[in-house]
Amino acid sequence: MTTASHNTVTDAHFTRLRAVNLVAGLVLLAQAVLVSVVVLVRKAPVLLPVTAGFPGGPVGSTAEPHVVDLASVNLGVAVVILLAFSALLRLTAVTPVFAGSYRRGLAAARNPLRWVEYSQVAAITVFLVAQLNGVTEVGTLVALYAITAGATLFLALQEREPAGDSLRPFVFGAMVGIVPWGIIAFYQIGAGLLGDVPELFVRTVTLSLLAVAALVWANAWLGRRGDGAWAHPGRVEIVQITLVTLGTTLLAGQVLWGALL
Repeated sequence: MTTASHNTVTDAHFTRLRAVNLVAGLVLLAQAVLVSVVVLVRKAPVLLPVTAGFPGGPVGSTAEPHVVDLASVNLGVAVVILLAFSALLRLTAVTPVFAGSYRRGLAAARNPLRWVEYSQVAAITVFLVAQLNGVTEVGTLVALYAITAGATLFLALQEREPAGDSLRPFVFGAMVGIVPWGIIAFYQIGAGLLGDVPELFVRTVTLSLLAVAALVWANAWLGRRGDGAWAHPGRVEIVQITLVTLGTTLLAGQVLWGALL
C-alpha cells in the first residue's frame, strides 16, 4: 500500500511534472495549428454524416425506416478541437493559479482534472473512430460518447479508494468501457465480411487507439495497486500525460495522412 511518505511531491518532482505538462501542451498546440492550416488550405472538407432512422410503419412492419441526415461532423475541425482542448488543460496545469491545487491533489494521489480531461478526450476519440468505421446513427454515436465518458469517470471514483484497497470502481469502469470498442469492432468486422473492408488508416487508427486506451487503464490499475515504480503518484501522472498525448497525436497524425492530405 502507498504510504504518505511515498506520496510526497517534492519540489524536484513537481518541477519535472510541470515540465512534462508544458512540453505536452506545446506539442499538442503545435499539432492543432498544423491541422488547422491543412483544414484551411484543403478545398473540400472531410464530412462524416450523422443520421437518424425513424420507423416507417406500425410495430412489426417491414416498411423501410425513414433515414434523415441530421448533420455532418467536419473531421479536420473535430481533430483541431480535440488537440486544442487537451493542450489547454495541459498548459492550465502549469499556471500559478492551478499549480497549488494540482500539487496538493497529487500528494493525495488524486487528480480529478486528469479524469475530466481523459473522459472527454476518450469520448470524442471513440465518437470519431466510430464514425470512421461507418457508424452514423445519432443515437448510437451519442451512446458511445456517453458510455466512454462515464466509464472513465469510474477511475475518478477509484482514486477515492486508498491505494492497494478495493479495485471495484476500476472493474466496473472497465466492464462498461470495453463496450464501445466492441461495437466499433462489430462494424469493422461486419464491413469486412460483406466485402467492404475499411481503409487501412481506419483499421490502424482503430487498433492503435484501442491499444492506447488499454494502456491508460493499465496505468490507472498499477497506480492504485501502488507497487514498485508506480508507488509514487508522480510516475502515474507522467505516464498518463504521455499516453493521452500519444493517443491524441496518433489520431491527429493518422487522420491527417489518411484523410486530409
